[in-house]
Amino acid sequence: MKRLSKLACAAMPFVVAAAPAAAQETGGSTVVITGITTAPATLAPLVGKTGTPLADLPRSVQLVPRELIDQQGGVLLRDALRNVSGLAEGGNYAFGFYDRFTARGLNLSFLTDGLPDTTSDLGGYIHSLNGVERVEVLKGPGSALFGAAQPGGSINLVRYRPGDTLSGAISTQYGSFDTTTTNASINVPLSSTVSARVDGEFLDSDGYRGLHNQTAEVYGSLGFRPAGHDILLRLEYHDLEATPDAIGLPFSPPAGSGLPAAVDKENRYYTPFAFADQRIKRAFLSDAWAVNDSLVVNLRTAYTDRDVDLARNAGGRLTAIGTSFGLTGRQLRAQTDEIHDFVVQAEPTWQFDAGSMPVRLLVGGELRRIDATTRRATADLPNITNIFAPVTPETTLGSLTFLCNATHSCNDAKLEARFYGVYGIGQIGLTDRLKLRLSARQDWFKTSAEGRSAIPRNPGSEHVCSPPQATTCAFVPGDPVVRKDDRFSWDVGVVYQLADAFSLFGGYSSSNYPIFNTEEPQSVGQVPEKGTQVEAGVRVTPGDWLAFSSAVYRTTRKNVFTILAVPDPAGTGNLSTAQVYSYRTKGWENDLTLRPLPAWTLTGNFTLQDPELTDYPQTPALVGNRVPSVPKRIANVWTTYAIALPGDGDRIELSGGARYRSAYWGDAAQTRKLPGATQVDAAAALIVDRFTVRAGVQNIFDKTNYRYAAGVGSGAVPGPGRTFFVSAAVRAF
Repeated sequence: MKRLSKLACAAMPFVVAAAPAAAQETGGSTVVITGITTAPATLAPLVGKTGTPLADLPRSVQLVPRELIDQQGGVLLRDALRNVSGLAEGGNYAFGFYDRFTARGLNLSFLTDGLPDTTSDLGGYIHSLNGVERVEVLKGPGSALFGAAQPGGSINLVRYRPGDTLSGAISTQYGSFDTTTTNASINVPLSSTVSARVDGEFLDSDGYRGLHNQTAEVYGSLGFRPAGHDILLRLEYHDLEATPDAIGLPFSPPAGSGLPAAVDKENRYYTPFAFADQRIKRAFLSDAWAVNDSLVVNLRTAYTDRDVDLARNAGGRLTAIGTSFGLTGRQLRAQTDEIHDFVVQAEPTWQFDAGSMPVRLLVGGELRRIDATTRRATADLPNITNIFAPVTPETTLGSLTFLCNATHSCNDAKLEARFYGVYGIGQIGLTDRLKLRLSARQDWFKTSAEGRSAIPRNPGSEHVCSPPQATTCAFVPGDPVVRKDDRFSWDVGVVYQLADAFSLFGGYSSSNYPIFNTEEPQSVGQVPEKGTQVEAGVRVTPGDWLAFSSAVYRTTRKNVFTILAVPDPAGTGNLSTAQVYSYRTKGWENDLTLRPLPAWTLTGNFTLQDPELTDYPQTPALVGNRVPSVPKRIANVWTTYAIALPGDGDRIELSGGARYRSAYWGDAAQTRKLPGATQVDAAAALIVDRFTVRAGVQNIFDKTNYRYAAGVGSGAVPGPGRTFFVSAAVRAF
């Protein structure tokens, strides 16, 4: 596979050169639009902020349209992201009940319609595709656009808006593990200026290895378009139930290969009482106010109320027991969170000419307020005495004793965050072929944590004492730990169009990310993370039949906070110690959308990256090692051929593709290795008038694969073998 990956990457420029002559002039584009219909020069993604066409954005942005997601049978966000180069699932603290992804080796933030979605990528939720029109991915640091943002970039879910046409649709999909997904939507114009839309979804799955997942969601949207305004109000309700596997499969014994142990992939080492329930209520309001021909004021606000109740595994180590190996030091953590998140933005945007140069200028301000409470306790679990024939000895959740002490992570704290930012973004056409983009932002971050009850110092509450001492301290009532930071972020980029279908782009961007989440409240006192990216590339876009881009980049991430679990010398559990490290990733990405024939579309991407730890003060010997959870090579391809039927637009679609990810390390010490895998998929659809019937098989050759390393490298979470899906959809009117 290594040779094939290199061959595919090397062949991409020749595929472009050998393609048919240009059919339509579109100009240089900074994105690849995947799917059957493309319009890369005219689209303006929300992650660009200013409404600038994609052709003029000097940043790597990729869009995944709903049409492509449906072809692949995708129902969750992670299903769609195979179409974005350089993205991988997992990372430290990937516990199985929320989405966690990296791009170019760095963590990603989540947005919905351009506003923050969840307080952190750590401890969020599993995103469905209910009511999602497209997925936008901005790669690299985005703090100059979004303030407190992860250095890897941002994933933005763009939902359907109410329209002026009566429409409705319903679909149902059935697949492996008794998985059913039912979606329904209706759009009703109430008057010439008012429209309403409702999107709903119910998903229920027994899940691979018993990881049950049930989701019920409903979104109600109201659009109001009086003269000069485009107002949108959306109310959301999410009822999410997931079974988290925070342990996965054990890696081989200490003297072994470092690969996952040779156990049955169906084995379950997580407690049968693991659960993660979330209730999310969100209100979103926006207005695009066209003051005059040259000024538009965008106003956006959202309020999210989120309740989390969970119990998940923690710890566990492989121990020789007789002639076999067992899992000892197992624990179960019970946690409840209440989170209230309010954000408001005001962004006037002007379009004017400075002499002969067209200018788009956005100035904005943002206020975000987060108030949360979290409570955690930890119970010891009996040993699993034989990893090859595992039996989880715990019989009832009520029989467990939850503790709070030096060897049992616990907390009872209230958390607060106040984020304020002012920013400006300028998009300048220096000439017809040369575009310059400048962004600058000043942020003020204030985060705090305070105990609600007196608890002992333990791995879930310890923080640097104030004033600093040789030891750490616990959270106590009336004595909040407060951190204040002011950070400046900026980015600059240019696009130069050498020819009508050939352009160069490049830029620099930076980010600042104050660490704030309920999973690790002790991190509130840590220095904010900082990230940078330098990027340069080339794009070829001679028409809507071809879009090709190739980019090289160097990213950095500093002040990364993590917790390392180490065995308690007394043998009663695990101790945790804070670790702070830094790393960089150098890489090369290629993205291709090609339509050799009107009925045939091919999309693909290939990423080659070199992730390396650059600083690890607690363990200097780790410097130079590979970054955990970052594969060196990622490749994906998908192709669709449409066979026309007699009816207008009726057709048969035949699709297929492959996914490849190379081996990578699950820990910084390079003792736990997840092997790579290639998976092949195929699908077919019959589309007649308003009806669509689709079926597909994923991982046709039943290849062993692993999704990510669980927790902080504690185990390997396997992916399913061969699976299938069938679906039926109808547009009611």
